[in-house]
Amino acid sequence: MSVGVVFASTGGKKVVRAVRSFKRVEPNLQPHVVFDVSSKSWNSKDQSKDVSDLRDLGLAYGHHIRNVENHAHINGTLNRAMEWMKELGHSHVCLFHDDIVFSPFPEHRESVSCWFTPVLLEKTGITFCHLEAFKKDQVERWARRHPDEWDAIDMESEEFWKAFMTFKRENAFGIYPEGADFFVHYEGCDVVRKWNRLGPTGQVVPIASWEAVGKFDEVDGVHYDQDYTVKCFRAGMRPNYAVPNIPWVHLHNQSMNPWFDPAPGKWGTGQAMIDKFGANWEGIWGNDWEEKWHD
Repeated sequence: MSVGVVFASTGGKKVVRAVRSFKRVEPNLQPHVVFDVSSKSWNSKDQSKDVSDLRDLGLAYGHHIRNVENHAHINGTLNRAMEWMKELGHSHVCLFHDDIVFSPFPEHRESVSCWFTPVLLEKTGITFCHLEAFKKDQVERWARRHPDEWDAIDMESEEFWKAFMTFKRENAFGIYPEGADFFVHYEGCDVVRKWNRLGPTGQVVPIASWEAVGKFDEVDGVHYDQDYTVKCFRAGMRPNYAVPNIPWVHLHNQSMNPWFDPAPGKWGTGQAMIDKFGANWEGIWGNDWEEKWHD
């Protein structure tokens, strides 16, 4: 089994930060980047400085960086990433968004690759739990912070990360750094267990399973992280596993920049799920889903 690592990006400082911090956590894994050059984010500014910074990190165009066209929100970009990793001979793909920052602490070294075990790689996927960062807002609790606001903070520093290292492994457990205009919560699970969704920012997907269910949806508007697992569930395939990993902070919704690339049409809506899977699709995610989906 071989796992290829690839970041899906629309460009900008965030992908440089993501790749740079990843290389500290996983010095023995080679990251790749796919740029969605059809996105408004990519075309809104000159990307040459950030591409140059990636080259300084050891990523070369053609070998570690590829430009792709995408007309299916994030799903199309991730499909192109999966296809590329297959070309390179990998059996599995570790997919990341670019709006994440990995921990600087030495104790978190190899905290991604440690999950690349035969037992977990035989599943339909590995979902990584993480820390989710939002801006505090009196009107909307889950508010987005503008990319420029995040860029003003040294998010790769140990000082930034120390505020997050005392938390309970409970889904949505909140952390509120003193004096900060943002907060963080733990997104995921408290133990390794079967789950019903790929991670919204990081996951491992077997190429064979992905191909068996027709890849990620590019037509019906259902985001990959639910579309894929629903199709696997319906096909009676092995379940996806969520693991209690914490090596990165996700800067909420900066990857598909809401100021430039909002989800078009019905992408990401419940109606898209109903249109594709039927009005009773919620039953798949009921409290009895684990009993329905056996190994």
